[in-house]
Amino acid sequence: MTDQDHIKRQLILKLKTGEKEAFRELFNMLGPKIYRFALAYLKNKSDAEDIMHDVFLKIWEKRDHIDTSQNVKAYIFKIAINSIYDFIRKKNLEKAFADFTRENFQPGDETLWNKVIWNDMLSKLNPLVEQMPEQRKTIFLMSREEGLSNQQIADKLSLSKRTVENQLYRATQYLKEHMNTDTVFLLLILFLYT
Repeated sequence: MTDQDHIKRQLILKLKTGEKEAFRELFNMLGPKIYRFALAYLKNKSDAEDIMHDVFLKIWEKRDHIDTSQNVKAYIFKIAINSIYDFIRKKNLEKAFADFTRENFQPGDETLWNKVIWNDMLSKLNPLVEQMPEQRKTIFLMSREEGLSNQQIADKLSLSKRTVENQLYRATQYLKEHMNTDTVFLLLILFLYT
């Protein structure tokens, strides 16, 4: 263990007791690294700063559950990776939602109504995607959020293209079966995922 690793571990131990100065020191030590890491992915300074703050907010909120026997830096960067992934997924969904509303609503209709639909969609979509079998969920997210072709997904996951197509079909069917079909949410899901 390096001296810096030892310092980080000591800061985490203090952080677990709610010591704000330890949190500040950890932020000063790792914040710039998280920022640069996020910036490399997102290519936007404001978004990278948001990710950095989100990561440290999560660290503070989950401080009681941090395992000090783990590599602290690896743990924090895992939070950063998940935050970046969630951010990209949300941005892609927001873009698809904007496209949907542009095609399906008159100008001036968007305001509160669209916010209601958007919140309704997210509250229903995310849990459904999380309940999919792991391979299906991975394929679905690679296709719909990363924009990869079926062949690219097959190559990355060492699967046949047919398997990828089958899993995407099952994912779409699963979403259709579990939606509340009497809401605009149905239209949105069909627009986004078919």
